[in-house]
Amino acid sequence: MKKIDYLPRLIDRKIESLLETFGAICIEGPKWCGKTWTGMHHSKSSVMLGDPAGNFQNRQLAMLNPALVLDGENPRLIDESMTDTR
Repeated sequence: MKKIDYLPRLIDRKIESLLETFGAICIEGPKWCGKTWTGMHHSKSSVMLGDPAGNFQNRQLAMLNPALVLDGENPRLIDESMTDTR
C-alpha cells in the first residue's frame, strides 16, 4: 500500500482529532471497508499480525512478547486482520 494512493474518507478528521487526545484508537468495521488503508494513512509505523509470512511470525511474536509489537514510531498501526489460517 502506498499512502499516495489513499482516497480521503469522512472519518479522517475524527481520527486525527482522536490521535491528538488519546494514545490509541480502535478502527472497527466490516471486512474490506478500508480499515487497514485508513490506519496506514494515519500511522508512521505498522505491524501486520495477520501476515502469513514466516508462518505468521508477527502473531507468534505478539503472543510471546506483546511489548515488541509496540516497538515502532507513533502512531503505530497494529493490524490484526482476521486471516483464515486453515
